[in-house]
Amino acid sequence: MKFAEIRGVRELFRGLLRLALLIAFASGVSLTLTSEAHAYAWLIKHRYGGCPTCHADPSGGELLTAYGQAQGEYLLRMPYGGASHGAKPISTGEVDLAAFAAMDSDEDSAAAGESSKSEPAPAEESDSGVGAGAFLWGAVPLPDPLLLGGGFRVALLKKMDLKGADGATTPGTTKVFPMMADVYGQYTAGHFRVAASIGVTKAPAGSPHGRPAQVTGSQDDGLNMISRTHWLGYEFGDSKYLLRAGRINLPYGLRIPEHVMWVRETTRTDRESDQQHGVALSYNVDGLRAEVMGIAGNFQMNPDEYRERGYAGYVEGMLDEQNAFGVSSLWTTAARDRLTLESERHTRTANGVFWRLTLAEPLVLFGEVDAVTNSRRDLGYVGLLQGDYEITQGLHFIGSVEVQDQGYKFARPPAVPGGEPPRTVPSIVVPGAGKPNTGFWASADWYFYSHMSLRVDAVFRHNEATQILGQLHVYL
Repeated sequence: MKFAEIRGVRELFRGLLRLALLIAFASGVSLTLTSEAHAYAWLIKHRYGGCPTCHADPSGGELLTAYGQAQGEYLLRMPYGGASHGAKPISTGEVDLAAFAAMDSDEDSAAAGESSKSEPAPAEESDSGVGAGAFLWGAVPLPDPLLLGGGFRVALLKKMDLKGADGATTPGTTKVFPMMADVYGQYTAGHFRVAASIGVTKAPAGSPHGRPAQVTGSQDDGLNMISRTHWLGYEFGDSKYLLRAGRINLPYGLRIPEHVMWVRETTRTDRESDQQHGVALSYNVDGLRAEVMGIAGNFQMNPDEYRERGYAGYVEGMLDEQNAFGVSSLWTTAARDRLTLESERHTRTANGVFWRLTLAEPLVLFGEVDAVTNSRRDLGYVGLLQGDYEITQGLHFIGSVEVQDQGYKFARPPAVPGGEPPRTVPSIVVPGAGKPNTGFWASADWYFYSHMSLRVDAVFRHNEATQILGQLHVYL
């Protein structure tokens, strides 16, 4: 075994040991915490917290439970002249939802609830209209063990003209395309769960988005079938633990809907198509959540040499009922890099912190900072600071600042027969690779009707064309 490979294995075990010790320490600390309800993401201002009651994924995102659908209707959409619901609890059937807390905001823009030993009953129609928050607006009742949902996004992207350093101008473009068209479900039988998603994508050949989730083999620019997640799970420990095996969202950092944010692109931990096959164990109690995953590779991508193997994990705890802080770690290795297509083995890591803070009840501040390494790059970093201000229930203004430096890349020139061994030399230093690159987002998100939202983003990045992105989102 080569020295570099031995060192990589040692780094893997050291990283796993550090993460295991961190989770054990955090689990011990959690035993001293009170049992008050807490919360995450921008709903942290409502003092709601926990993920499993509102989402099939124990770390949040995608498929909603009946309680999550009810909270989405109750706290998310614009009331149009009615009173804003704020943090007032609602009841579904015979279950008092004051016993639960809501979970963090997810890509499907639905609110959530706190973990509990019992599953809340489906929402019923009431004066508040929460029944409309159910699957298909309450038109199709589902049996208790079955959850179904879906997400559909249509996007309009306008890229402005870009003037290069040489004075040449690259003309802007405008296009309309389906950003997301997925359905997903989960069935529960006792302690066992099975969950899966299926959808379609239209990604250009060679795109880093969509392609890693393909289940059909076409490499042209047409439609392809995808499955972002599919897993089998076993819940135990009085619903505190969930062990899963399959294709799973990587447990790392903030789960945000902006999949092209640098913190998600650089660490390759987005929910758009960066999921991996492996085994994950999650832990959720009041005031603390954690998950660690052993990564076996993405088996929807060929050949095997492109598959990354390693681990990812996070621990997040509540500082108080309106503020949370977490740490994340990731280590992977592969024979070739699927993005750069380079043929040399590479190892990459990401280690960082993230936080969710309520500065004033309408304003929530999120952030993440990660140190990133790659065996063919110098040390890099990536960061995000995002503020969400809710003008009135259902209308949010969002400002984001991001920074990225992946580290400058080392190039190895080809060997000359009979000459000296090739030496590693640095490549050209450019923003984002050798020196910082910055980006700014100005966004507005309007939850104008049940299961529907309209979002507009203006994205300004150094050395990139200004982009205006509009999205119409409908979730089932």
